[in-house]
Amino acid sequence: MKVRPGSRIAVISLLSATLSLVACGGAGGGSSVGGSIADGGIRGTGSSVGPVSGFGSVFVNGIRFITENLGIDDFEGEPGVPVEADLEKGMILQIRGAWQDDGEGQAELVRYDDTLRGPVTSVTQPWDDVIRQGRIEVMGFEVLLDRLTQSTLADLATIAVGQELRVSGWLQVDGSFRASYVGPVSPGDRVQEIEGYLSVTGEEGNERYFVDGLELQIPSGAVCGELALADGTPVDAEGEYSGGAAFIVNNICNGPTAFLDESLDEDVQVAGVVTEPFAGEFANGRFSLNGIPVTTDANTEVDDLAPSDILPGVLLQVEGRYVNDNGVLTLQAEEVEYRDADAGVEGVLDGVDGDVLTVGGVEIRQTPFTIREDDDDDDEGCPEVIGPDLVGRVELEVAGIQRSDEGYLEALEIECESEVGDPGYQLEGRIEALNREAGSESLIVLGVVIRVDGDTEFDDDVELADLSEGDRVEVEYFSDGSGGYVAEEIELEEDD
Repeated sequence: MKVRPGSRIAVISLLSATLSLVACGGAGGGSSVGGSIADGGIRGTGSSVGPVSGFGSVFVNGIRFITENLGIDDFEGEPGVPVEADLEKGMILQIRGAWQDDGEGQAELVRYDDTLRGPVTSVTQPWDDVIRQGRIEVMGFEVLLDRLTQSTLADLATIAVGQELRVSGWLQVDGSFRASYVGPVSPGDRVQEIEGYLSVTGEEGNERYFVDGLELQIPSGAVCGELALADGTPVDAEGEYSGGAAFIVNNICNGPTAFLDESLDEDVQVAGVVTEPFAGEFANGRFSLNGIPVTTDANTEVDDLAPSDILPGVLLQVEGRYVNDNGVLTLQAEEVEYRDADAGVEGVLDGVDGDVLTVGGVEIRQTPFTIREDDDDDDEGCPEVIGPDLVGRVELEVAGIQRSDEGYLEALEIECESEVGDPGYQLEGRIEALNREAGSESLIVLGVVIRVDGDTEFDDDVELADLSEGDRVEVEYFSDGSGGYVAEEIELEEDD
């Protein structure tokens, strides 16, 4: 990562419950998304913060929040995203309201706030559609694009220096942003925006202000409310980017914790990236999410995770309540769920049974968290409902969570391609079982038994004997015509 002079990465300590909730941001509608309701978790009245996964009204954190009764004053948006209809999948929202055991809720207020809005200043790693990654800089701030990044651009590979973009994402511990959504800025919208932690240099009366090394010129009257321009303060600033020299501020408010409510009496759902690794055991543990201290105890439900899995950059969802922990506003977790993609499959759609799809023997389960690409496009992409009529007629590329105990893939994103090509399949995941017995060699990944024969190729001089349960592999394979599968190529993947 490029670090400019004066950059500062802060882990925020929220002393007292006096934070202001300020958002300069909006809301939208669209078609419904399929899938069963979210299971478990808290139900009540409070705040839910996370990316949009579908519409009709709006899905956030596995809950379908009804928005049809909201008035115009119940949406807080951004330039270019002033109302609910302008929302896109992947945009991170705060929804205040109530939700029930049936997986539905009633929204009382919806807020959207861009994380970054301004010109691309560098394309450090052009988007690679094979590995599904890329890196750009927006006003000098590094932005990571990955397979869960949603976009309304024609192609992430076409992003160019000078292009004006809006980014909705999470600030990571290294100062970069992980993008949940990237899209174009509306023509004529010249107001730009940055988020980050303030770094203050100089003597009193002669201070200079920076966010990750970019200097902020803050005129009198531009500061929101009682915001203290102190070292380490999280800020959200709108104004004008003047090249690499400075950012001329029109207004500066609290952020990027603008979606943090100080109430100690309400339920909270927060999706975001880990910013401090887990310490301790789940019965008495601690980590940070989006810079917010999180604690776990013996009553915390943990979804298919080990303490060692909770590392910086990992995407989680935490449900619980804020508590005052020795003067520090802390989220006491009632449930911790993994929300990152760690596996995937690609190939022709082989079967449909309700919301359960099959590709190459892999059972794919759709949920309210599942995002379907282009599902409102009549000409290409995923339709609103992936039904039996599409079996054998479309190829799917699915990224999701490997659920080894039950042998299925929980879909986080599904992309459709209407042109069916190679009849083979490709999957990525951890080995669940191995059979090295001569004549019946095989491995199980994502619940699929894949035979290994004399024609199977191994990359990097790796053999079946070198593999172990738990290793992450990428396998290209094909159907043997009698209900089984044979590996064509196996590659051992490095863990990130």
